[in-house]
Amino acid sequence: MKKATKEDKNHVVKIICEAFYHNPHVSFIVKNDEKKPERMKALAEYAFDLGMRREAVFLTDDRLGVSIIYRYGEVKMGLKEYWRQIKLIFSTFSWERGWKIYQLEKEIWAKRSQDTPYLYLWFFGVADEALGTNNARDMMRFIFQMSADQQLPMVLETSAKRNQVIYKRYGFVEYDCFETGRDQLTMWYMRRPWQHPIP
Repeated sequence: MKKATKEDKNHVVKIICEAFYHNPHVSFIVKNDEKKPERMKALAEYAFDLGMRREAVFLTDDRLGVSIIYRYGEVKMGLKEYWRQIKLIFSTFSWERGWKIYQLEKEIWAKRSQDTPYLYLWFFGVADEALGTNNARDMMRFIFQMSADQQLPMVLETSAKRNQVIYKRYGFVEYDCFETGRDQLTMWYMRRPWQHPIP
């Protein structure tokens, strides 16, 4: 694993778009029309820029896997990032669902600990060509080692049931769950102690 550089942006954005195109949470907030690929690209570029400011974007040695993980709350949002959020809203989200999206993101944020340090795993995915390989497992071991070295637990949310099951196998414990009702979106909130053995 290595830290991504600015020159890796297009490559990282491509992987994020491939890995999260059908993700339930992303599909909930990104307007599903003929411009969805462009909207996905804008979302991935925002994630990359935010992650780079936190020195949190990592690529596997073969450049087929990407993770964005950082110490939560260590870097505060600045005016530039708030402006990027506004532009993201205009270019990516569905205005008809704006209030629901706001409520969901507010709910997600509220369930995160605000006073206990931890590593937040924001994005974790592999390119389509790496599916079925050991790429994701090796990347998971890397971030587990990061957690152990810093003696910080890891926290994440996932809206994919398959991922929730996989994370449990790797020592994550579900500490909360949120369902949107008619929209049939479920968010699982998961935490993994840094003392947990690395598989």
